[in-house]
Amino acid sequence: MLGNNEKIQGVNTPELFAAMLSELPWRALNQYITGNAQLLKVCTFGGHRVDPNQRPRLEKQVINEAVKTEYSEATCNALFAAWYPVHAELHEKLETYFKSDEYKAYRTENKLSDENYILCTEKFDEFFSANELKAWKILLVFSPLKFTHEQADQILNHQASSPELLEQIASLEARLDAATKKAAAASADVEKARAAQQATENELRECKQQLRNAKSELDSVNQKLQSSSAETKRLSSLLATRSEELTKQAANANENAERTLNRLQAETARLKDELNAWQNKYQEQLLANRQIQNDAANTDTRAEKANAERDAAKAKLAESQKFVDLLLSRIEWAKLGSMLKLSPSLRKNFNSMLKRLNYEEDLSLTIEGTLTQFWGRLQKTETELIQKVANSNTLEVANGDMEGFWNEIKDSFTEVQTSLEARVFMLGFINELLFSIYAPEQLANAIIPPPASKKKSAE
Repeated sequence: MLGNNEKIQGVNTPELFAAMLSELPWRALNQYITGNAQLLKVCTFGGHRVDPNQRPRLEKQVINEAVKTEYSEATCNALFAAWYPVHAELHEKLETYFKSDEYKAYRTENKLSDENYILCTEKFDEFFSANELKAWKILLVFSPLKFTHEQADQILNHQASSPELLEQIASLEARLDAATKKAAAASADVEKARAAQQATENELRECKQQLRNAKSELDSVNQKLQSSSAETKRLSSLLATRSEELTKQAANANENAERTLNRLQAETARLKDELNAWQNKYQEQLLANRQIQNDAANTDTRAEKANAERDAAKAKLAESQKFVDLLLSRIEWAKLGSMLKLSPSLRKNFNSMLKRLNYEEDLSLTIEGTLTQFWGRLQKTETELIQKVANSNTLEVANGDMEGFWNEIKDSFTEVQTSLEARVFMLGFINELLFSIYAPEQLANAIIPPPASKKKSAE
């Protein structure tokens, strides 16, 4: 048995689906589209409506959706349910049989379930008709009926072996040829009538155009004549009015000129008095400005003197602030290290401090920059080490070499320890230098105390 969900060889499913769709009445097609929410959304996209005039577009949309679902059973069954009642005679035969007692007995005899619909050979031969061959192909592909292989072969190959169908095709072709000839003759007659009608319409259109042109010219001439008459009357009236206005304007102009002359003479006298008053004020302001300039010059002189005193005080203050740096720069560190009797621990710290010094051109050891800058360089390695340890999780990944990163950290610990030892020694040394070697009155001066004499050193 073949079910409608099985792949049947030699069947063009898209063609039968399109044929089933085209046979639907508009009411059935409308119900099929509006009953499917997804299909309705596609068909109305862009503001379109489900309208009989748009049936070709709607059928195309339905076919496209069926292609997307690869002609799924759900899509085809819904369309078949709308198409099946269209073939009323075939629908009546099949439904009457499947609801009859005869089919119930057949189903019981062959132990068929209520969902199985099968036509025995006798009933198939009784119901099958070559005139409804396309309908039987649709039943074979889309209906829930199950056909035998012989029945399916008869439906698919009946066209090639049916003399009745061939005779019908020949008759239809003959009728088509006759209709084609009549249509060609009718088209020729229509074309001739259309040409004659076109010539008549062109001639009529030309006459109407000439009539419109003549009427337009006549209207234009009449309008110009009326406009000329009205313009002549208007100009005459305007001329009389303008003469009266000019006479009045001349009298008014004489009166206005006399009044203006009197006003200007009075204004001139007032302005002369005002000018004399302003000249007196100018002389007084000129004397006041000279006094202001003298006061400003004296103020500038005092300001320059105050600025000079301020610069001198700043220079003296800067000099006093550099006392410790100047003091440390005068120390001969190498000679001091050899003269000091240091314990092993202090000597190690002293040597660590010397490693932080820079050689100048004369190979003498000095502290580079100020004491604050020197101290900041010693502290820099400590800060960098703490930052690396605190952010080690991130820096390990960024570095890409965990072992190399921690080896660098290990070396940094040694450098920081040396820096700390140097700073410990430096603090003790500065304390001893400032509070044991020099007296408080010497440290109060803004100059470096002179070195002790050899005699005092010996004592």
